[in-house]
Amino acid sequence: MNEKSVFYISNINFIDGQNAENLIDLSFMPPMTRRKLSLVDKAALSVMHKAYNGNETEIVFASQYGELDRLDKIIAQYQEDNEVSPFTFSTSVHNCVAGQFSLLNKIKKSYNALAAGENTFSAGLLESLMCTQKGREVLYCFADAYKELKACGCVISATPIKDSVKIELSTNTCSAAIDAGNEFENFKNFCESKTDSFSSSDNVFSIVRSQS
Repeated sequence: MNEKSVFYISNINFIDGQNAENLIDLSFMPPMTRRKLSLVDKAALSVMHKAYNGNETEIVFASQYGELDRLDKIIAQYQEDNEVSPFTFSTSVHNCVAGQFSLLNKIKKSYNALAAGENTFSAGLLESLMCTQKGREVLYCFADAYKELKACGCVISATPIKDSVKIELSTNTCSAAIDAGNEFENFKNFCESKTDSFSSSDNVFSIVRSQS
């Protein structure tokens, strides 16, 4: 199989590293709302806000572990009190942060949330690329807070937008070994021009900068 498609990525931003929490900026949100957010919510909303260009856009949110801390609290609360807080339950669902961002910005387009184990980052990226068909624009966000905090936000489109990077997606597979579990870091290296390409760790697809 040898198919190539052209896409455009813009407004790319990352949160990671030892001082990752210091990179979170939620000044655009009311203080009362900020206090109720989990760490993964805060990181996701921060990168989405930085990437968002104000257009009516679809949203794809990807997280391997999602609201794991909230789920732990729900289980503990149920074991101790035989009941669960409605607020804690409603904010534990995997698509919660995508819904919050849609409400904050009055976005009426659809949103999707997914998890795919070690391939979660690339699965979300591929879903975003496919959603740009028919000229649609997608706000893609990946965020996780298990063991370490990391998040990425960007806009992906089928047509050029301001300061976008033209890329080609290929369904060619290669025989080279790919470091599973480090898709986030590999994509960041690609965006920072440290590598010439990004490949999903399951070797399903790859993207390269277009030379045309």
